[in-house]
Amino acid sequence: MSCILRAGGKGVDVDALLSQISMAPDSIWRSGEQRYPKSATNQKTNEHSGVRFLASGAEFSEFRKQIEEATAFLRENQNDIRGLMAFPGVEGVVLDFGAEIHPPGCASFTFPPELSAIAGNLGLSLCLSVYPVDEEAEDA
Repeated sequence: MSCILRAGGKGVDVDALLSQISMAPDSIWRSGEQRYPKSATNQKTNEHSGVRFLASGAEFSEFRKQIEEATAFLRENQNDIRGLMAFPGVEGVVLDFGAEIHPPGCASFTFPPELSAIAGNLGLSLCLSVYPVDEEAEDA
């Protein structure tokens, strides 16, 4: 998964939130629940509740495709996103892109004006999470 829309806050009731919108969540988490329930060693708990929606399923290597799909996702879901932004307890909504970088680790990623304008009009934060690629592991 490469581009997600993430909304959350300490006091948000995710079940009530999801009953108010038509977008299907990719995942949800609740305050106080174990963060990694399948882990026997990591017993950390969530400090807030939230929900994630898939804005683009393009690969980390397909940044332009992520931009295109995420822009379409924002256009199609503006009303639901406004509902997320205004829902009681929601402290932030972020559109998070995932991209790979290759050694030596220098990269440049640009968000086009259309995406920036739609995200800005909706009050969204934009985020870019980068993941280093192990060239040797890919060649094996």
